[in-house]
Amino acid sequence: MAEKQDLEYEKDIYALGKAYAGDTLELSEEADAENSKIEAVRLVVPVTDDPSLQVITFRFWVLSFFFAIIGSVIYQFYYYRVATGAFSIYFVNLASYALGTGMARILPTNKLTIGGYSMSLNPGPFNIKEHALIGIAVSTAAASAYAIDILSATDLFLNHRIGAFGSIVLIITTQCLGYGMAGSLRKYLVYPAEMVWWSNLVQVVFYNAMHNTDEFKTKKMIRGWSYMKYFWVFCGGMFIYQFIPQFLAPVFYFFSLFCWIKPYDMNMWGIFSTYYGGGTLGLSFDWTSIGGMTMWLPLAAQMCSYGGVILGYWIILPIMWVKNTWEIKKYVYPLTPSLFYTNGSTFHVQQYLNPDYSLNEELYQAAGDTATMTPMYALGFFYSFIALTACVTHIICFHGAEIMKSWNMAVGSKEQDIHQKMMAVYPEVPQTWYAGFYIVMLALSIMVCEVYDLQLPWWGVIVAGALGWILALPLGAMNAITGFGPGLNVITEFVCGYMLPGKPIANMAFKCYGYMAMAQCFGLLQDLKLGMYMKIPPRSMFVAQFWGTVVGGIFNYITMIAIINTEREILTSPQGDPAGLWTGGNPKVYWGSAQIFGALGPQRMFNSDGYYGWMYWGFLIGALLPIILWALSKKWPSVSWDKFNVTIIAGGMGAYPNGYITGVTGSVIVALIWQFWLYRYHKNWWSKYTFILSAALDTGAAFTGLFLFIFFSGGVSEKLIVNPPSWWGNYIAFDPNFNATANGGYMAIDRCGTTGLWESGNPYQ
Repeated sequence: MAEKQDLEYEKDIYALGKAYAGDTLELSEEADAENSKIEAVRLVVPVTDDPSLQVITFRFWVLSFFFAIIGSVIYQFYYYRVATGAFSIYFVNLASYALGTGMARILPTNKLTIGGYSMSLNPGPFNIKEHALIGIAVSTAAASAYAIDILSATDLFLNHRIGAFGSIVLIITTQCLGYGMAGSLRKYLVYPAEMVWWSNLVQVVFYNAMHNTDEFKTKKMIRGWSYMKYFWVFCGGMFIYQFIPQFLAPVFYFFSLFCWIKPYDMNMWGIFSTYYGGGTLGLSFDWTSIGGMTMWLPLAAQMCSYGGVILGYWIILPIMWVKNTWEIKKYVYPLTPSLFYTNGSTFHVQQYLNPDYSLNEELYQAAGDTATMTPMYALGFFYSFIALTACVTHIICFHGAEIMKSWNMAVGSKEQDIHQKMMAVYPEVPQTWYAGFYIVMLALSIMVCEVYDLQLPWWGVIVAGALGWILALPLGAMNAITGFGPGLNVITEFVCGYMLPGKPIANMAFKCYGYMAMAQCFGLLQDLKLGMYMKIPPRSMFVAQFWGTVVGGIFNYITMIAIINTEREILTSPQGDPAGLWTGGNPKVYWGSAQIFGALGPQRMFNSDGYYGWMYWGFLIGALLPIILWALSKKWPSVSWDKFNVTIIAGGMGAYPNGYITGVTGSVIVALIWQFWLYRYHKNWWSKYTFILSAALDTGAAFTGLFLFIFFSGGVSEKLIVNPPSWWGNYIAFDPNFNATANGGYMAIDRCGTTGLWESGNPYQ
């Protein structure tokens, strides 16, 4: 019996892997009328339900609150780190399962009464719906709220902090505006079978493996270990290992061996430095720079992304750097979101701002010099223009007929999906709830913008919301059916830049409300679909999603304040952290965009007669390239031309300044091992170990970063700050004057030298 269960589980994982790898949405003409039309859904999602199971319990409140705090703190912590870590939802699933079942064994059955609300401390066995709802609540909390970008940028670069209450209202409203949109769109983007929301299937397999087949207790791993023991062994091993690249020897995070050949050569520095330059052929031994998703994300998509990075930063950047194209060396650092004057000195928009932080046109015009971007930063916007229009034409060319067929079936068909039919036993959330919630959040959004001087007038908030409404339906369908869609952050910046020129804070706020409302709407719709697959009552879903959003937003803010208060100098420094751990890169990018699109305005920065008018050609290039690939697919249909996704490639080419170019080599190696070799030639091993190993490694690495922040970086108290040891693996110029007592002042963290020392190679001459 156990062997049969193992075989069925492996079949499910294999089928899910094919579906998730981007195979064409398959509609079976002979599908059972009492099951889903989608083959992958039929294989993964059980057509069973037990309406008697309690969902919102005392255990739900305790465990969701506990993991929501941890998840929001970890995500916010990594927002300011060079390494990009994550809080694995698989860890939440595993740990909440262990804790939930433990609470079911030891808690009394006494009633807990708060006001008129009463619940049992222990309503019975820890069930699958209760478990899934904890994961859903935590997933809404375990993120860095987009409004943190506004608060961080204004705090760090304008020394303007709007206060705790206004900050939390800003965070919650930007996160919750999407609720009303999701409620109105669920009929079209959740209920139909064609709206799969593919990543949910991984979660469905995980929950059902734990509760239905009891895989994590009965199925044995290497050495006869249980799933839980396997997870904790590898999680603990990664937790210990991560101290090497993140604390003891940061040189193994920024491992640029080619720089060791000639560390005082400016060309070598700009091309090979993984901390300051393009990171060509750089290798990072830090797991957070690689990530567990490289083990199971679609190989074609990963290769497109890494291929874009290699093209942009290993080919184009070196050519531009050696030839000094567009005077790229004038700006010293090849990759920076900072703005400069035409002579290469740093541009600071603050000196041209009025007391209300709007641009003073007279002061700026009187300066007689214009702000410019570094060539690579300008190319980043060019690539984003390509990605946006390429996504639209790629969808039309390669998925247009499929989407129209699915859309017509979804909207026009009277036949309900089997899973939607099964949900009929539960009271639906009235549309008035969502409408009322949206109105309240919109009113609070207007209030926070007006009262706290965010420069965005009441009508600007409404326009931002309307932009999200206009684009949510078609792009939501693309996400639900095909699994991907474009980002709209650049478009919102453009619209506000023309609408409210000279107002950088307004541009950030408009971008956040316009882009984030739609993005959050998609996240909520995806969770609603997961709730349908797991047969969770819709009203319980409503409560859990809002609960996780509020808890996550509050602790995002608390973590932000703690980090900015302790690391402000490093986060604002143009040189960055000498230890190579902290970075103000994310808020710098957000603030850089606010200067370009908000303070200065696109009509000035992208004028056809100016430096960057050529970038508008990106829209046309992006629109044409997928059409060319589609035409080639008609000529040579045996080639999978649709796998050459221009949107993903362009996204890789514009990867910086959204992250350091450190983990490309390692990620490619891991992806090829897991997604090419193991998946093709050892499927049984891949299906048995990949997801649990990925979860274990990501979780261990994330907890190392959290431990270092709390106990070594002053997260709790400045008395707990511990500097990294001074030795060969940690050459750091602690002394900016390069005194002889400095620890290797002649070396940067990646051994590629440092600016201003190209000639002699001796910092003391």
